Amino acid sequence: MLRGFSFPNADRLSSATFLDPTTVSAFGFNGRILAEDFRELLPQQQSFELLAQYLNGSTVNMTVDGQPKRYQGAYVTEPFLRILGVSPILGRDITTDDNKPGAEKVAIIGYGLWQRDFGGSPDAVGKSVRLNGKPATIIGVMAKGFAFPTNEELWIPLYSEFPVKPRNDATQNTGAVLGLLKHGVSNDQANAEFTGLAKRFADAYPDTNKRFNSGQVEPLLNTYTPRPLRGTLWTMLGFCVGVLLIACVNVMNMQFARATLRAKELAIRSSLGATRTRLITQMLTESLLVAGIGAVIGIGLAYLSIDWLSATIRNLDTPPPSWIVFDVSGPVLAVTVLSTVGAAIASGLLPAWMSSRANVVEVLRDGGRGNTSSAINVISRGLVVFQIVVTCILLIGSILQVRSILNQQHIDYGYDTGALMTARMGLMEGDYPTPDAKKIFFDRLVRQLNDSAEFDGAALTNRFRMAFNGNGPIEIEGRQYKADRDRPQASFEQVTPTYFGVMGQKVVEGRGFADDDLDSKQPVAIVNVALAKKLFANESPVGRRFHSSDPNGQHPGTWRTIVGVVTTIRMLGPFNNPGLDDGGYYVPFYATPVGPAAATAPNASQFATVVVKPRGGQRAESIINALRRDVAKADANLPLYFIGTPKVNVDVFIAANRIIATMFSIFGGIAILLASVGIYGVMSFAVNQRTQEFGVRMALGADTPRILRMVLKQGALQIAIGLFVGVGLALAIALALGSAIQTTLFGVSARDPLTYGAVIALVTVVSLVATLVPAQRATRVDPMIALRAE
Repeated sequence: MLRGFSFPNADRLSSATFLDPTTVSAFGFNGRILAEDFRELLPQQQSFELLAQYLNGSTVNMTVDGQPKRYQGAYVTEPFLRILGVSPILGRDITTDDNKPGAEKVAIIGYGLWQRDFGGSPDAVGKSVRLNGKPATIIGVMAKGFAFPTNEELWIPLYSEFPVKPRNDATQNTGAVLGLLKHGVSNDQANAEFTGLAKRFADAYPDTNKRFNSGQVEPLLNTYTPRPLRGTLWTMLGFCVGVLLIACVNVMNMQFARATLRAKELAIRSSLGATRTRLITQMLTESLLVAGIGAVIGIGLAYLSIDWLSATIRNLDTPPPSWIVFDVSGPVLAVTVLSTVGAAIASGLLPAWMSSRANVVEVLRDGGRGNTSSAINVISRGLVVFQIVVTCILLIGSILQVRSILNQQHIDYGYDTGALMTARMGLMEGDYPTPDAKKIFFDRLVRQLNDSAEFDGAALTNRFRMAFNGNGPIEIEGRQYKADRDRPQASFEQVTPTYFGVMGQKVVEGRGFADDDLDSKQPVAIVNVALAKKLFANESPVGRRFHSSDPNGQHPGTWRTIVGVVTTIRMLGPFNNPGLDDGGYYVPFYATPVGPAAATAPNASQFATVVVKPRGGQRAESIINALRRDVAKADANLPLYFIGTPKVNVDVFIAANRIIATMFSIFGGIAILLASVGIYGVMSFAVNQRTQEFGVRMALGADTPRILRMVLKQGALQIAIGLFVGVGLALAIALALGSAIQTTLFGVSARDPLTYGAVIALVTVVSLVATLVPAQRATRVDPMIALRAE
């Protein structure tokens, strides 16, 4: 986020879109530019030197030497690479002729793909492959490390694969727009121009563009570091600063203690002619030396830790974009060194300054008994309070993160997520050019899988990796909705008739789906128990009708008759979905869940997830090869991908959060450790400094409990103040940031009383233990030895 892109043109890279200012989420406003919009605005705009439209994170099926595989690719218009300022290391770039509908298929491949699947041979350029079911030619190879926008391995001309369609065509794609600003043009100027274009298009094409009447041009980096990601990174940086502050407080208290013990030495040096500046310099030099040794060790450990972190991150099934790297770069190292120097000076300057101002005559006359001034006592105790405050904030944040990931890991989905096997498939236009062709294949595949001796059942769903499905507002026939928010939200899923049996869902009322349930015959739906209770209370929903809707009630879908009710399983993944609950409905696999009218022909989707149940108590993992084999029988050129149990697929999406929670736990653990060490050190030094006082008190009759109460009272007051301020600040932060914090948490409130109570208890116990040890030592002081000591 701080480093930015390393492309030659990084400072002029921007993204552009048309916004719907009425819809906003944690990721920002809803935006889009239709292909027809892009083609029309291209000659009109004056802000950009070059503009490209692209689709990234796309599935690409490619067969090389008879081996079909699925890759992640990007479909781009011809200036895409030139805008970034990069070019292939072998072969050529995409041209305007390549990007025309009907043009010969071509592709540029990434360095890793070239090495892995083509053996790094220069002959890869010009090689014929089968791309999305059609012959294609490899025309170029990108440099090592290039995988923009995220982790793409192929770049394919956009319009040769997805020709521009009319604005009102529901099947058209809406790609993102990347631009290279002209020299001297700012993002604000480009933003003003695109806002004007958006309003002009909204007036000219109200059916498709009315809501998208505002423009947005922003630095490209902002697009790829959305607010939740930036918030997480800033929070982690804040935790690091918090740990650094606690460490500085410890060092500062240590320096106060050392200065007190060296008071006589400093007085002698001063009496022999050492200036105050010389004394301060000497003590700061010692601080810098200690900090320097710590920094060298810390930087060495950082290199080791970053190797571990990078390996862990890159081994995730869905790693961050390739351009997000973890390394000790020059700027990072410089900041670390400057922070070390700053911390050493900050933690050493005040003790050095206060010690150097001591009265030489009084110190030498005092005989070096080590009594500290009241100012130093107040500062030391205040620093302990500060430590407790920061520790409370860090611990509350850490525990909330850990509880959030634990909640994600222990969601009850309503079925055994480890007992089924799922896989994703994409039917490309080259092999399946029409919906009928796709339907024929899907029907044949489901029959074949259900006839297999390996499986106890098989079904298809549109749910992506068993974690993502559609959702939106619905309207019940006969009910009026005064405000947009009154329309109930519901999840929806397209499934084949065998789906409920495979998932273990029982039909509790009405019937399940039949093969002839098509929208062209009668649009139907099945609701789960949760949605039935939510919408109809104790009434029977069977026979009632509803339709999908836009958030503002526009563009309603076709009326659907509810024909059945099934038991509830969780349709949501392990994510925060404001406004959504367990309520959802199902439509036939070939239905159109949302849209202005019922389909006159079966709507066979391009992508599907196959779900199979193993027969006879077999482990789900044991049927992977059987699933691959049976799909290959149906189509030898169709690769399966994202193969795994629903549990594995869900874990993929929380793996990164698990790493983040681990790091927050480390921050919190270090904070409580440093704070307890600091409290112990301050209390231990305070007890040592009062040895004579305790000896006198005990000689005059003070018993052990009285001495113990005196020491514990001092520590308890500091703990109480620190806890009150720390917990109060943490709560204030949670209230101030509100939804920004809540979107990063799952199943736990940022103001969760259990978390706050646990932190109060933990800090209290640790702090009291750190105080109790020196207090007990004070009670074991021998009065005669204490009085005899100088």
